[in-house]
Amino acid sequence: MGLRGPKSVELAMLKVHAVQWTYILFGLRDGHPDLLETIRWGPWHGKTKQVRGGTAKKVLFVRIIPREGGRETAARLFQAVNVLATRTGDDMPTQFENPICQTIEKDLTLPVKWRFGLGEYERPTLFFPGLPSQPQLWRQLKRPESIKQLQQTGEDIYAWLRASVPGIPSQFREALCGSPAKLFKARSLWNFPRTDRPSSDEKRIAFFAGSLAGLMLKLAPATATTKLARWTPPKLWVPDLEKTGGV
Repeated sequence: MGLRGPKSVELAMLKVHAVQWTYILFGLRDGHPDLLETIRWGPWHGKTKQVRGGTAKKVLFVRIIPREGGRETAARLFQAVNVLATRTGDDMPTQFENPICQTIEKDLTLPVKWRFGLGEYERPTLFFPGLPSQPQLWRQLKRPESIKQLQQTGEDIYAWLRASVPGIPSQFREALCGSPAKLFKARSLWNFPRTDRPSSDEKRIAFFAGSLAGLMLKLAPATATTKLARWTPPKLWVPDLEKTGGV
């Protein structure tokens, strides 16, 4: 028999999954608006018929592509939409007309601190759909009364997620619902944020994102969150990332 040792940690994919769960959990707590809700409107004009144009961007998905020399690029596909809206009076609801959609691909070189360390042939894909907030499910996830309740919360979160991402892989359900005892016990770990400060809730999102990412790779929450302790998930779902200090 060969020597037994600790299971190797797929750190690169652990980080990729943590980015995905970070987006999902922020969506669970706060929501991510759909494309039309992000429209920036210009002024109304006209006399009998008022018209104004709007523009919007929404990241659809991201592929992380390793390149030569150790660089990694996020190939972001986002949808740019131009919309006209009309109305005939201040008391009339807005009517959308003639949406013009264009899908644009744009590469973004990742800063060193965001490198995932992927292998030459690894091409993970991250999805960033619009998500309606369900803050009560977030509260139940971080403060469950029992393992049974946590398992039900996981089922409810998966149903909410599946409604926005048809065909979502079953491994997301497995992470949420397959190990409720491990997820329940994770809250007793030394690195679980326990204070009521607003910053602690952000840290709890990071903690659960790491724990769920680990469960997708058959890693215990303690192992996963320890491996990710000095790493911050990049916000690859921001369309104008280069304008927000990301690079």
